Amino acid sequence: MPRILGRLVGRILILMPFRTTFLPLYVIMGVLIFLTATGYFATLFSQYGVPYAVAGFLAFNVSLLSLALSPVNVVVKERVRKVAVPEMDVVYVLGIPYYIPRIRVMEDKSVTAINLGGAVIPVLISLALLSVLAGRLVEFFVVLILTTLVSYISAKPVRGVGIVMSPVIPPIASLVTSIVLFAGHYYLIPAVAYASSVLGSLIGADLMHLREMEETNPPVLSIGGAGTFDGIFVSGLLSLFFAYFLMLFL
Repeated sequence: MPRILGRLVGRILILMPFRTTFLPLYVIMGVLIFLTATGYFATLFSQYGVPYAVAGFLAFNVSLLSLALSPVNVVVKERVRKVAVPEMDVVYVLGIPYYIPRIRVMEDKSVTAINLGGAVIPVLISLALLSVLAGRLVEFFVVLILTTLVSYISAKPVRGVGIVMSPVIPPIASLVTSIVLFAGHYYLIPAVAYASSVLGSLIGADLMHLREMEETNPPVLSIGGAGTFDGIFVSGLLSLFFAYFLMLFL
């Protein structure tokens, strides 16, 4: 269950998408991925004449900036639902209690938001990585569709929370299918695994479950945040990390 560390200011809602006890672990993971991703992106984009600084910037966005902006949600929709609450008034007449039922109408407010660190930044990075997959987009979309289906099946709606998903399942699905479909192009596997894991988690876990998420009636429905931030952020990092080291031995 996410903890609210601030309040709604305009259209910006500050909401931690994970327990703060996990923050040191995520920071360590982010630093390791930053070092790994910088080397990989530098190698990948050097064939296209992209400067090393750009590779470092992408790696920083993938790992540390995405984590730093994970509490920031942009509210795109507000919902107000009227709820009838039965109550009982007691009136004493000559010492005798008379119970009078009545209905009190209350407003139940909730918001739908998009998480910057768990949705916006990972999607932008994934789209940037697609630029190196020209000519191999058919294979990429096969990986993406399979990862999306796996994410959809593994994501579960939890009342009052939203969608919860294991962060391990999407990277396994994306990594395995990437290895099969991109055999002979191993230098592309980390990029494919990351992009398909991020986009597949977001589409399969969040967007395809959007109606179910609304039915669970969480106070904050955050796309890319809350229960699915782990699935998007962590799965993206894990897929990139494992694919990179696998590439070194292939």
